[in-house]
Amino acid sequence: MDREKLLMKPIVITGVINGLLFALFMAGFGYFNGDSFSILKFLFHFMFFGFFMAISFRYKYTKKKD
Repeated sequence: MDREKLLMKPIVITGVINGLLFALFMAGFGYFNGDSFSILKFLFHFMFFGFFMAISFRYKYTKKKD
């Protein structure tokens, strides 16, 4: 498999979308469990999950065509 580094724009977009979806899911999960909404917890989930997802998707893997 060939490893190709992606441009910065798709990496940032991937991180923002994944971080936002995870933070919304965790806020909804906390709401249904009776916790109050915390903006600090929301931002923590958004930033750290988005950052680690952006790092994990910084390369594009393609199969070699023989």
